[in-house]
Amino acid sequence: MNRRLIALTVGGLMCLGAAESRAQVGPGVGTPIVPSGNNTNSRVGTRGANFLEIGLGARAMGMAGAYSALGEGFSSLYWNLAGTAEVTGVSGGFDYTQLYGKDGLNFLWGGALLPAGSGVIGVQMGQLSSGKIPRTTYDFPDGGDPTTGSSFDYAGTMAEVSYGRRLTDRLNVGLGLKYASEGISNATITYFGADVGLRFRTGLYGSTIGATLTNAGSSGHFSGNAVKANVFNTFVPGVVRVNYGTQDFEMPTTFRFSIMEDLVGGAEALFSQGTGAGQLRAVGEFANAIDTDLQGALGLEYGLRDMVFLRAGKRWMNEQNTTGKDKDFQRGLAFGGGVRLPLGGRHVQFDYAWNGAGVLGNTNHFTFEFGF
Repeated sequence: MNRRLIALTVGGLMCLGAAESRAQVGPGVGTPIVPSGNNTNSRVGTRGANFLEIGLGARAMGMAGAYSALGEGFSSLYWNLAGTAEVTGVSGGFDYTQLYGKDGLNFLWGGALLPAGSGVIGVQMGQLSSGKIPRTTYDFPDGGDPTTGSSFDYAGTMAEVSYGRRLTDRLNVGLGLKYASEGISNATITYFGADVGLRFRTGLYGSTIGATLTNAGSSGHFSGNAVKANVFNTFVPGVVRVNYGTQDFEMPTTFRFSIMEDLVGGAEALFSQGTGAGQLRAVGEFANAIDTDLQGALGLEYGLRDMVFLRAGKRWMNEQNTTGKDKDFQRGLAFGGGVRLPLGGRHVQFDYAWNGAGVLGNTNHFTFEFGF
C-alpha cells in the first residue's frame, strides 16, 4: 500500500510540473508563446502577481534559493509545504526583506505552524509595498495634479492555509490554498491558487529529493474606479459609466526540483557520518517558472552544534540577452548566516542573508523564528 501511495504521489506531482512547463500560453488567448530566433524568452512580463516569485526567508536566500529539498520549519511554508510535516511543536516566525537597495520596496512575511492530528496546519501572510511613488499625469508631467493627489503606492498581498503530512517515514506531502491580490488604489486584481509539495528522503547517503508546484490557479483582470470612465451618450443624452477593457493575467506558476546531499555530520552523511559537531549540506535546484527562463541554483549550509550557521549560494538566471553588469557573477550570488539558541524548552533563531541583484541593487533578508 505504501509503495503504491508513494508512486502515485511522486508521479502525480511530476506530471503536474511537466504539464505546467508545457502550458506556456499567452494571457487570455490560449495560444502557445514559443521562443524563436533572437527572442529567447518571450514569456517575461506575461503573468500577474510576480511578487509571488520573490524568494523569502533568510535561511533559504542565504543559499540563493536552493532550498526546496532542505525546506523545513518556518521557511518551508514558502519553499516546500511538505517540509511543514516535520514540525513537532507550535512554531512560527516573520521575515523582513529590503529589496534592491534603499528605495522603499519592502516585503513583510510571517506565518505559524500547528501540529494537528497526524499532520501540521500552516498559515502564512505577506505583503509587498512599494512605498510612496510620485504621481504624474498628462497635464502635470512633473507631478502635483490637484485632482489625483501627489503620490500613490503599489501593494501585493498574499495569504495561504496549508496542510502537511507524513505518508511514510521517508515521504512527506503538503498542500496549500492561496489568495493573492495586487494593484494600486482603485485598480486591483485578485487571484486564487494552490501549492503542492513533496519531500522524499531516499536513505542513500543522506540525499533528499524535493519537488514543488506553486501558484497554480486562476486568472484575473484589474477592476476599480481607476479603470472606469464617464462617457457622454450622444444618442440618449446623459453620462454613462463604462469599464475599460483590461487584459486577463494568470498566476506565475513555478515548478521546482531539488536534491539535497548531507555531506558531513549526519547519520547518513556521504562523508564522516555522525562524527564531530558540525554538519555540512549541499543543495542543488532547478526552477522553471512559466514566465522566466530555466534557472539553476546551488547552495551550501554549514551548522556548528546546530547553533551557529554559515551559508552561501549562487543562482544562474540564464537570461540570454542580458549584458553589462547583469552578466556579472555577483548577480545571483548569496551569503548569510544565523544563530539558533535554546530557551526554556523552546528555541529562537535569527538569520540574515544578502543577495546580489546587479544594477537593481542588493537585497537584504532578516528572519526571526521561534519553536516549541
